[in-house]
Amino acid sequence: MKKSTNSLPLQISGIALALWALAFQAQAQAADQCNTVLVDAQPRVVASGFQYTEGPAWDPRHNRFVFSDIPANTVFGVTLDGKVAPVLKPSGYANGNAFDAAGNLWSARHDRKIGKTDAGGSTTVALELVDGKKLNSPNDLVVAGDGSVLFTDPPYGIQGYGPQRAAEEQPVRGVYRFKDGHATLLTGELTLPNGLAFSPDERLLYVGDTADGTVYRFKVGSDGQLTGKLAFAKIEPAPGQEPMVDGLKVDRDGNLWMAGPESLGVFSAEGVMLCKVDMPGHHLSNLAFGGKDGRDLLITYSDKVLALRSRVAGR
Repeated sequence: MKKSTNSLPLQISGIALALWALAFQAQAQAADQCNTVLVDAQPRVVASGFQYTEGPAWDPRHNRFVFSDIPANTVFGVTLDGKVAPVLKPSGYANGNAFDAAGNLWSARHDRKIGKTDAGGSTTVALELVDGKKLNSPNDLVVAGDGSVLFTDPPYGIQGYGPQRAAEEQPVRGVYRFKDGHATLLTGELTLPNGLAFSPDERLLYVGDTADGTVYRFKVGSDGQLTGKLAFAKIEPAPGQEPMVDGLKVDRDGNLWMAGPESLGVFSAEGVMLCKVDMPGHHLSNLAFGGKDGRDLLITYSDKVLALRSRVAGR
């Protein structure tokens, strides 16, 4: 009995090691297949010298990307040849950014607000309270075809990554839909909801949960409600590495692009890993498609912004 009891952890550890080895082998094969979705083998530095970059988005009116430098309380614009200029300062410690069809810039801000900046540069607070209570810390957002804005609300900004620490007022860390001045809670099932992205037809919504490093897929109903939560994709961390998922994007073929643990991962619409680009040393926070043909990727990577060329355009 004693011998059998002592051997059980070894057997479990052996199984876990074998499963990890299989996952690692699959990811290594995916890295070799990156030329199916990427033109470049490795990203190039577009600009550097920032504090912490996040929230890239393509600005078609000005033929540039924008991105946030959260500690600098600034949203910058950057062209692919590296020309950088402030776009919004102060930014409300903006994190995620997205443009709507009218050219308005929506920002998920660590000052606990959703901001809207019009084409003329005038910024207003679109949302601050839900059910009379302050939001936790809006993190990332996406604009739907009907003009509604979906956003995640984890507590990072009030845990030391924003202008001030504060207690959470919302009962859940939610995913919300904001339209016509009203916010609706879509789900409070995730522990640390972070990046989010629609499928090309907007019938599916992908949301990353940083707590377990998993991207969950939801079905989007005709009323905009979310159902059918499904664990969809995850980049397995290396030994000693914490699970991680941050920003998400989807291309026109329905492939999911995710900022993972010091890596960029691409998964098919069926959840099969197509590509993994290792980017050790720093946290890859987010990415966005843009450029004249929608095939340029801007990646926010610690104190830098990087570029890659994709074989397929963003949605």
